[in-house]
Parts: sequence; C-alpha cells; structure tokens
Amino acid sequence: MKKKLAVYPFHKGLMPLLLTESELQNFELIYAVVPKGWESFDEVDDTKKALICDEESFYLNDLINSVDVLLLCKPQFQVDESGYCRLTSLAEEKGKHIMYVAELKTVLNQSTIEGWECLNLEHPSISKQNALASIDVPVILIMGMGENCGKWNLQLKLSENFRNSGYKMSLISSNALSRLWGYHTIPDIIDGNDLTFSEQVESMNAYIKYIEHAENPDVIIIGVPGSILKYSTSVPNGYGYIPFLISNAVTPDITILSLYNGNYEESHLKEMKSTCLYKYGVNIDYYHISENVCLYNPEARQLEYYSVDYLDSVENNFYSQEGMYTFNLSNSTSQGDAFRRIISELQNNIPMI
Repeated sequence: MKKKLAVYPFHKGLMPLLLTESELQNFELIYAVVPKGWESFDEVDDTKKALICDEESFYLNDLINSVDVLLLCKPQFQVDESGYCRLTSLAEEKGKHIMYVAELKTVLNQSTIEGWECLNLEHPSISKQNALASIDVPVILIMGMGENCGKWNLQLKLSENFRNSGYKMSLISSNALSRLWGYHTIPDIIDGNDLTFSEQVESMNAYIKYIEHAENPDVIIIGVPGSILKYSTSVPNGYGYIPFLISNAVTPDITILSLYNGNYEESHLKEMKSTCLYKYGVNIDYYHISENVCLYNPEARQLEYYSVDYLDSVENNFYSQEGMYTFNLSNSTSQGDAFRRIISELQNNIPMI
C-alpha cells in the first residue's frame, strides 16, 4: 500500500510532483502545502488543484492526521529553519515519518533532524575502471544554465515521452526527488572528496555502464546538476565542475541545454553553443527555454528564482534551423515537435532505437 505524502513548502518548481503524482512509486501525494502569501496555481486543472492547500488550512483542518509521510523540500526563495519548525513539530507530535532533501542539511538544526530520513543522492557500490567503458546505447545529456532552470521537469517529460512511444528508458536524474518515481540519481561520487578527478570520472562512467547492463534500456537520459557557468565571483555555481566531470565520463548522442526564461538572440545561443563545445566537448542540439527567472539578491548574496508566464514573455522566441532548435514544455506545439525530432534523430542515426 502506498504511503500518503504531504509536501512542504510547495512551489512551482515542484510542479512535476503534482502533475505526475499518479506515477510515484511508493507514495500517494495527498497534500501540496503552500505557505501563506506564496504563489497561486490558477493554471492547474481542478483535479490537481484539489491536492494544493495553504499552510493555515492544513493546520486548521488537522490534515496532518491523514498523512503518513511529510516531505520537506527546499523553496525557491530564501529560507531559514523557523519556516519548518511549526510543521515538523506537529508531525513529530503525531508520529509522522519526516523526509527531507539533502540541500536542507545546512538549514535545519543537526540535532533536530536525527531520526528523519534524508533523501540523498544514490550511493552505488560500483567498482571503478582504469579505462572508460563504451556506452552502447544512446545517451541524452540535459545540461543547464544554472539551478532551477527547468532541467528536472524536462528530464521527467522526456522520460515520459519515450515510455509513451514504446521505448525502454533509464533516467539518471539531477534531482534526488526523482527517487520517488523509482528513477536513479547522479551518484554521490560527484561529492567524493576522497577521490581524484580521474577517479570520479571513471566511477561515473562505470555507474552509467552498470545501469546499461542492469536495465538494458533503449536510451539513457542524464540530468546534469549545477551550472555550465559561474554567475559571478560571489555566486560561482560550482565553477562548472560537475558538468565537466560528467561530460568526460560519457559522450552524449544528443545534448539539451535548459535556459532561464528570456528572449534570446541567435548570437546568444551560438555563444553558449561554443562555450559548451570548447569547455565541455559537447554539441548543443536543442535549447529548452524554461519559465523560471534567476535574479541576484545582493542582501542575501545569493540567487533567487521566480516563475513567469512563458507565453507572455518569449512567445516569438523560437528557432528551428539545424543546430538552433528551441522549445518550451508549456508550449505543446514546440514540445511535441522537439520530442518527435529527438526520436527521429535517434532512429535515423542509431540502429538500436
């Protein structure tokens, strides 16, 4: 029997949880709890909207009694521990299981989270090799301009499209929440301080090869954590380390770069294409323009993210010539065209698809 799940704090960056809740492996999403004054979800259909409730209603109606598991996620806005205390205290009082994403380890009190379950990256027992193995099925790499630029939703949508088209796919996701669907995540070797860069590359390659052998998929989709570029000296975005590591571990057949919302001139796309080619050795085949905007908060000295109406802001921002194909998940026409092009490209160029 699936465990009844409540997610807090819910925001538009977590929409995949809501839109594909029926596909969760061991959980049934029953409440997406939105803090007071946060986003509205008018665009969500009535069936899904019934799962969304504001934080005060959650308390007033004692909805915690209907929940088995409380999942704490990282919001897109600045947050401190006080935002979680009231709800987690209630959950503990009612004997509910509490899960949290690893990004909250630096926010939550370490003594408080003892006994809670951390949704970490996978920790596979894979023997590294001294030489890189050839990956014999098509690989689609999804890179991003930064965090919260629509990569996760794109990974799930692309996986769904392959399944619906009759193909067997494996997803190695950049988001640990993907484990709720039974997907893989980027292994924690990317954070392994005890490994040299070469050992990390070889271990990542061995992990991808292991999944190929274990699952025999038609295609492997890899979501790359982090950013291809630093934002500024004060917000380095990891200096592009993880994209460099993964692009050395595997040679993709198709690469998609997910961008923040905005109107991009052809010259901007060509510049990013050149950056990825010369810095990471990958050719960008498709550009996904997300609904998220990234802004720098000088007081907090960090990036903050906001969702906008895609159609109002970049409705004419489409390119379809070779090497410059852009699309957006909210635009059903561009999304469908992009996915059909990807499948056709693999069918025409790679025998096993």
